[in-house]
Amino acid sequence: MTRFFLLLMPALLCGCALRGDDTVEPPAELESLEATLEIARLWSTKVGKPSERLRLGLQPATDGARIYAASHNGRVAALDAESGRRQWVVDTELPLAAGPSFGSGLLVAGTTDGDLVAFDASNGEQRWKVQVGSEVLAPPAVNRNVVVYRTVDGRLRGADPASGATLWSVEQSMPALTLRGNTAPYVVGQVVVCGFDNGRVGAYQLNNGDPIWELTIAAPTGRNELERLVDISAGIQVVGNDVYTAGYQGRAVGLDLRTGEVLWQQQLSSFAGLGADINSVYVTTDVDAVVALDRQGGRTLWRQEALRLRDLTAPARHREAVVVGDYEGYLHWLSPDDGRFLGRARAASGRILGAPLIIGLNVFVQAEDGTVAAFTVVDEAREL
Repeated sequence: MTRFFLLLMPALLCGCALRGDDTVEPPAELESLEATLEIARLWSTKVGKPSERLRLGLQPATDGARIYAASHNGRVAALDAESGRRQWVVDTELPLAAGPSFGSGLLVAGTTDGDLVAFDASNGEQRWKVQVGSEVLAPPAVNRNVVVYRTVDGRLRGADPASGATLWSVEQSMPALTLRGNTAPYVVGQVVVCGFDNGRVGAYQLNNGDPIWELTIAAPTGRNELERLVDISAGIQVVGNDVYTAGYQGRAVGLDLRTGEVLWQQQLSSFAGLGADINSVYVTTDVDAVVALDRQGGRTLWRQEALRLRDLTAPARHREAVVVGDYEGYLHWLSPDDGRFLGRARAASGRILGAPLIIGLNVFVQAEDGTVAAFTVVDEAREL
């Protein structure tokens, strides 16, 4: 069966939505704000060439001291987290599409040609490259004993970190129409949790891929393939023994990691992603509202709609704020209490790729124009 992959921007296709009268709704214009946080750029650099409109899973990773980043034209770099100075750079000439992900001294990335490739994190030397048969668009999860990765053909696999050889494989059915992009697998202890294009989420044994539980989060309904489109491309968050995820044209749910029992559910459509802290789950909806849900019961705490259709990233908790990136390279800091704007800074001229990476007091992002940048909050001018 022929399958089609939608290159989705906010509210279908091109960063705009169709209103009832079939006119195009543009992304919201940014309004001036009175910042209560002083945001400082620590450094900014370019890693490779731009990758506009490809909807890749390239995003920075860290070992705590270094930031690792890759570009679609094959460049992989290690940057000092404090200064941004390059520690090493390699040109692989591979069409990199996801990662790099760090773990146990290894960097692992995927390509649009269906390769999984690993590098020595200390110097960038290629350790191995294996053909996996399908495009890799989600950052792998790298563990000491296994590398877990998703491919666009509906498979979740575990690979040997020493050689890249397949250790186990899980396959889900693929619908005729899916969103471009995949959920990155999330490893916690000896369990890996992942979402799939058919609207299902599952937890699997890390050592052999045996299923622990599987659950449908978004069920297809409607008269045509577009109306029936469901997809778990919004990522996974785990806090303690609770799993949080959301589906396109589906729901946001809290699940028990051990059993898959639904703890709460909220009708909500998302393909950008979600973040979580000890109190709340923060979701970017399919029309780019940022919604805060009570982590324990799923109750809506607040909803910020001023960034509508700005192709937002998943939210990330940064100090006493929640930060998201948008399609023009802006970062927005919101109050976790009520969603009001606290600050704004521009990281790049292109779309921010993936949720901001938080390391201590600093925020790191990568953009489609090849920029990797670091920011921090230097002055909290008012009490939040």
